[in-house]
Amino acid sequence: MSPVLTSPVSWKKPRPADRPRHSSDLTPDEQANAKRALRVLRLRLGGTKKLAEALSANLATVEEALSKRGKPSAGLALRAARLAKVALEAVLDGTWPVDGACPHCGRG
Repeated sequence: MSPVLTSPVSWKKPRPADRPRHSSDLTPDEQANAKRALRVLRLRLGGTKKLAEALSANLATVEEALSKRGKPSAGLALRAARLAKVALEAVLDGTWPVDGACPHCGRG
């Protein structure tokens, strides 16, 4: 006679609470900061298509990252930092763009 499961069993390894669910290497806070930087760059460049071209990224990838449920990747955050001519850490920790600064010129 073969064994029979009488209760549900999960064989998944527990995921640390500070790690995102998908393959992104960014924490949720870093993703939110990267998304904010991408939005400022989109406004400065005049649209999502121009942003995608400047980032050398697929338009669908950029649109997905900017969507409500989108999660920017570390690579996209790095490209955004290079485009903005700031350190990657400034994008990821939210120090760029500065809160309250003009999204076009960056002045506060």
